[in-house]
Amino acid sequence: MKFNPAFLLLAAIVPVVTGSRNASYASFGVSTACGLITRQEAAAALGAPVPAGSEKIADFPLGQRSIKTKYCFFGTEVSIWRLELGPTASTLFTQYRQSLVSKDDYQTIRGIGDGAFHAKGQIAVLKGQTGLIIDVGQARGGGAKELNAEKGLALLAIGRM
Repeated sequence: MKFNPAFLLLAAIVPVVTGSRNASYASFGVSTACGLITRQEAAAALGAPVPAGSEKIADFPLGQRSIKTKYCFFGTEVSIWRLELGPTASTLFTQYRQSLVSKDDYQTIRGIGDGAFHAKGQIAVLKGQTGLIIDVGQARGGGAKELNAEKGLALLAIGRM
């Protein structure tokens, strides 16, 4: 394979053009939300078959602004959201955590990423400058089984980031 020097120029220009100084591989389309967990892993977490993942991009409200996010749904019962938070990731994640700390099912999760918590029947994880929100059993109302499944998927996803 022949090296193409234009690639270096492209790698240097894309962060400037897009306004992102810390462009990640996700910015280049190498990593997707649906690529973080497989259909088989989503099915195992749910304990039932799921359709192939369907990925979309949406605005996710976070504080005074919204962030473009990639999300993947495996049917209606398993979802994973990937938010590229940038250099203020820790602050944004803390703000999101504080907005949900009063929920009845809120709990801090230890040992996953740089920070994690569970609220509203889903787990939120911070790893570097990326946030993940994972929900298993959306229509089932949560519970310990779903939380354990969400933790397992979070660990798999982090390993692929």
